[in-house]
Amino acid sequence: MGKILFVGGSGVVGQQMVRAFRDRHPEPPILIGGRDVGKADVIARDVGYADAVEVDTQRKRLGLHPDTPISAVVMLAPDSGLHGMRLAQDLQIPYMSIGNWLIEVGAEMAHFISRPDASPVVLSSHWHGGPTVFLAMASVEGLDVVHSIKVGAIIDDLDPTGPAAQEDMEVGAEGVSNVLGFQNGRRVWLRGKTARREIAAVDGRIFSASAFAPYDIVSLHAATGAREVRFDLASGVSSSRVRGGDVGTEVILEIEGEINGQLTRRRSTIEFTKGQAKLTGLSAALSLSIVLGLEGRPAFPPGLYFPEQLMDHNWFLPELVKAGATVNVDLNPRRH
Repeated sequence: MGKILFVGGSGVVGQQMVRAFRDRHPEPPILIGGRDVGKADVIARDVGYADAVEVDTQRKRLGLHPDTPISAVVMLAPDSGLHGMRLAQDLQIPYMSIGNWLIEVGAEMAHFISRPDASPVVLSSHWHGGPTVFLAMASVEGLDVVHSIKVGAIIDDLDPTGPAAQEDMEVGAEGVSNVLGFQNGRRVWLRGKTARREIAAVDGRIFSASAFAPYDIVSLHAATGAREVRFDLASGVSSSRVRGGDVGTEVILEIEGEINGQLTRRRSTIEFTKGQAKLTGLSAALSLSIVLGLEGRPAFPPGLYFPEQLMDHNWFLPELVKAGATVNVDLNPRRH
């Protein structure tokens, strides 16, 4: 029987995804792939029914022996050479990637287009693996028109980030001088003063934030048709820590739309106090579970998917709540 390969499964986010997946599904065999086999073996022994294997993301087949039985490839490390995706397509098994920048999506799309019938390909490099999009889908219900969606994301400055994620952020920052957004129904590049915005945390404190462009930008625009979409990121003391609690991560949505011709504004939030890595790992585990057909639904056929094509917000958001998230969906018709 093939094993689900988690490349980077011993990293900060990788561990959380592997554990979240194993908690939901105790039976599927797992491979924890990494450069440090000893570290990967610790995670494998801990989660059970798992083995550690050395992988090299810069080599064909990730450096794995041709006889290694694999049933899915999950890239929790940047798949910069697309070797993980090629392996999945060669074996005609599901592929999922996390940690790529929006400007890098073209390479994955080109590989999918070249072999569209090979594998289900899930691009899940959204902020925290997708919660923002699902919160938005719940929050726009009842609106006749969505004019704007402004996302404010706050991470606690004490929330640990793995070395791979830090390296990826640095590489992305080097390659991006302007940030994608949508204004007045058109793509724009935010720069200088337009790339700065103040956002209000869950507890109302004001943060200075910088424009950021995860996959959420294009997902929100495609799903809602909003003329303005932007995503801003800030770091500081989270609302949870101000209350004397644990380190928190926050997502705040400000939405403008119309109901029966009347302008209305909504503000919805997600607060998670178990670390951003755990939230990302959980979201990614839900996407993987669904695409593999492990949630009482059929497995997905070959195709190109974002998380919102795999799941409905009415299923996804309650799963976050079960894991300890506080989700507030604003559907009040506050008209202006």
